[in-house]
Amino acid sequence: MLPSDPIFVPKCIPIAAWPERHQVAWRAAFNPVGLFSKPSKASAWREASANKTRKGYGIWLSHRKTFASLSDEAFNNSAPEDLVTRDPVLAYIEDMRAIGSSSMTICNHVQELYDAIRILTPHLPNHHWSWLGNAYKSLRSDAHPSRNKIARLKHADQLEALGLELMAKAEAVGQRNYRKKTGATDLQRAQIYRDGLICASLSRRPFRIKNFYSLAIGINFLIEGDVVNFAFSASEMKGKRSMEVSFPKNLLPHLTRYIEHYRPILLTTSTKAPLLPTQALWISRDGTDLTQGPLHVAIRKRTKAAFGKTIPPHWFRDSVTTTLIRDEPASARIIGTILGHTTPDIANKHYNQSRMVETGRRHTALLEAMIDIPPVDTTPAQSPA
Repeated sequence: MLPSDPIFVPKCIPIAAWPERHQVAWRAAFNPVGLFSKPSKASAWREASANKTRKGYGIWLSHRKTFASLSDEAFNNSAPEDLVTRDPVLAYIEDMRAIGSSSMTICNHVQELYDAIRILTPHLPNHHWSWLGNAYKSLRSDAHPSRNKIARLKHADQLEALGLELMAKAEAVGQRNYRKKTGATDLQRAQIYRDGLICASLSRRPFRIKNFYSLAIGINFLIEGDVVNFAFSASEMKGKRSMEVSFPKNLLPHLTRYIEHYRPILLTTSTKAPLLPTQALWISRDGTDLTQGPLHVAIRKRTKAAFGKTIPPHWFRDSVTTTLIRDEPASARIIGTILGHTTPDIANKHYNQSRMVETGRRHTALLEAMIDIPPVDTTPAQSPA
């Protein structure tokens, strides 16, 4: 690349700035259809899938607008199929590689483009975009996470122990002494307790993070005396199947303590708290519903302090699977049900990954044991005089 060439900076063009025909096609793909009409390809998409694909297509349009030899008028008057051709897609992939995007990121962006262009061009036959589908599949076969997940995974019992430890710390720490810089404020203690309960709950019930942070008392988190259940409707679940499961019994006393003591502190103590009623189970330090971003930050912070490496919330699902297969290999058949998967492929991936984790740890333990064995004295014994 010449020094004067522009460098691709991934930036999503918002839908309001898309060419007019692209906007119209996108909205048409999600318009409700009549009872006797054929459903559109996007009619069953979840909101999260639609948002992900929309952002990915916005990044593609940003690349085409920057690097295509098109005038603004030609770009704005284009149809979706005018911009998606083989050479520009190849350039898109190469430019992502040039800026250091991981193989997984590149694969995801090509998948988003593939998903988007199919719903934007319902007038074209299905096989028209087979070349782009083949490109996505080829990239997917070579894609791998940039982070070494296997080396950083912890067993579920370790994550639950972290959660219990945090809750015990919140109960035991003294009141904040600003002069001596010791102790913790009520708000800090409430955050520690909340994060501990989150870690412990996820280690037992590894829901997808969107389901977990959106828990609402009386809606999908039902409390009836001593009986507490998670109850997700089909529309809330990625697999479009409803799920109801009990809250872990060993954590019920901790849940009660959180709801009766620490949750009210989170709702009212901060000067930023809006003091508005909410049914959200998890509350931020500012007295509002805890959203995905702050939840990620909290768990990463606690796991890094405990283990030296951050463990994202989604990895709790891998940890639970690894522990389950370690303790009960036959349970591999029910992993899909536990994690909410609708196909066996992902369950098989988790199974293989968990066996790799265990094999690596056993080999490490064996090496350490061999190193710790005292050397054998090979000096020949002297004959008695």
